[in-house]
Amino acid sequence: MAAGTTAAVLVLSASPVNAQTTANQCLVCHASLPDAALAAPAKAFPGDVHQQRGFGCVDCHGGNAATPDKSQAHNAARGYRGKPRGPQIIATCARCHSDPELMHKFAPRQRVDQAAEYASSVHGKRLAEGDLGVATCVTCHGAHGVRLVNDARSPAFPTNVAATCGTCHSSAEHMKSYKLPNGSPLPTSQRAEYERSVHYAALAGQRDMSAPTCNDCHGNHGAAPPGVSSLTTVCGTCHTVFQTKFATSVHAQIFEKACIECHSNHAVLAPSDRMLGTAKDTVCASCHEDKDDPGFVGATKMHDSMERLTSAVDSSAALIARVKNDGMEVGDQELALNEARTKLVLARTEVHMFDPAALDAIVNDGTKILAGVDQAGTKALGELAYRRRGLFVSLGVILLVVTALALKIKDLGKEQ
Repeated sequence: MAAGTTAAVLVLSASPVNAQTTANQCLVCHASLPDAALAAPAKAFPGDVHQQRGFGCVDCHGGNAATPDKSQAHNAARGYRGKPRGPQIIATCARCHSDPELMHKFAPRQRVDQAAEYASSVHGKRLAEGDLGVATCVTCHGAHGVRLVNDARSPAFPTNVAATCGTCHSSAEHMKSYKLPNGSPLPTSQRAEYERSVHYAALAGQRDMSAPTCNDCHGNHGAAPPGVSSLTTVCGTCHTVFQTKFATSVHAQIFEKACIECHSNHAVLAPSDRMLGTAKDTVCASCHEDKDDPGFVGATKMHDSMERLTSAVDSSAALIARVKNDGMEVGDQELALNEARTKLVLARTEVHMFDPAALDAIVNDGTKILAGVDQAGTKALGELAYRRRGLFVSLGVILLVVTALALKIKDLGKEQ
């Protein structure tokens, strides 16, 4: 869910019950019930973000929280509504979270259009059609014990989103009645695939909160599967340069599913130069198998260009590391080497244009830089060899002088 959004579960009435001044008999009674399903909400509610702001059970469920008598507590004349279901949940949450004046008192930066967004989502549209199996506010945020989304305990915290969405979308039983537009069953492997991806590795492994999870691509309150025409825009939200390069390529007019044709969608693996080329395990080979195909020829050329620059960078880096280890000054060469590595990054970006000539221009720039690095490194090695030869000669002369002095001293000792 969007950062900074507070989950909407409790409803603010004209005069909310203040848990600090009024005894909440709802919690007292429900906490002692033997039925775990009825007792759990009362036990979870303390610490809820709404409870911390002074709201009580009646602000959502109605009734009278001041009496231990069940019939009076559940009195319809006091507005008792019981447990909201389906559309009632959205309406209940929206009474607060769609009111700008009210929300300004508690969360001034929070958006107040979540209910409108939800109505436009796949979930909201199905709910309006009577499907009570779709996700609502409480499905993602919880009903009692609700946390702010920037709280790591919240189901809507970035590292928890995949598991939250997977509650439904990974359940074959829950999803069996839903179909894709072509009539085929809706997959339930999305979470498992995502957890193998480079995005999940960055989010869960490196704790990079900018790495995408489900709602970054699909939306949260307005959740919907990205249409084919918007896939490059979705990926381009983060990968702007790649989107720009791809838009000018020949594949932009051919690929039906844009970026995911090569990179997949949920199981996005870390890209590598091995994806490029016409070997059996490359991405290009899945379409370009004929050696006379211009695409086959182009992919081969681009692969060879990338290999040339990558090998040159590795070779020059090894040379400079050797020279530096021997004590020579290589600051300028290291700067040039970094510039060549930048060219390698640019080349990997340029690949998305699928233009061998444009790629070669960058690769050639990089190899020219590396040629200068190699020349300087080779010169440094020559200077190092010269210094070593001079050192050996000097050591030899010193050794002869020391030996002569020792012999002279010995002769003087005999004379005495």
